[in-house]
Amino acid sequence: MRNIVFTLSLLLGISIISIGQSDDPKIARLESKVESAKERVNATDALIFSADSLIAEGEKIMANAEEVLKDLAQEKKDIERDHFNLKKPLERQLRSKDKEEVKAAKEQIKEIDSKNRELDREWNTRYRAMLREYDSGKRLVDKGKAYLKKAKKRKKDAEKKLKVAEKDLSKAQK
Repeated sequence: MRNIVFTLSLLLGISIISIGQSDDPKIARLESKVESAKERVNATDALIFSADSLIAEGEKIMANAEEVLKDLAQEKKDIERDHFNLKKPLERQLRSKDKEEVKAAKEQIKEIDSKNRELDREWNTRYRAMLREYDSGKRLVDKGKAYLKKAKKRKKDAEKKLKVAEKDLSKAQK
């Protein structure tokens, strides 16, 4: 961003030097105003480009996070389904008349529940991380939109000043 502005400023500075200096100080001053107004317009173009880049990057981050969140939602359904399917036959065993079978089923249910809680914690950690990533992308988009709004206003003002400066210069040259 700074390199773009610096390059544009350098090119405009060179163009100011290369323009033939007028003998009339008033015209030279007006030419200088026109050139500085052109520099401001170009600088605002660079700001607009920067804001557009922020918006694009934020949207890219958000899209990636949305994709991962969809995958995580499916994974959560799979975890819940697997837990249910593993636990269902053991719950039937709990109704058995054999006490050893009931005791074994209770232990297996505890293991399955423990493993499910662990998987659930891991899933929640990844889910929260993706939500943070999505939110950071959203913040980038919002920041870019705010910058874009300011930059467009500045460009509009700079273009008005450029038109006024060019008009003043053309009047003075006549």
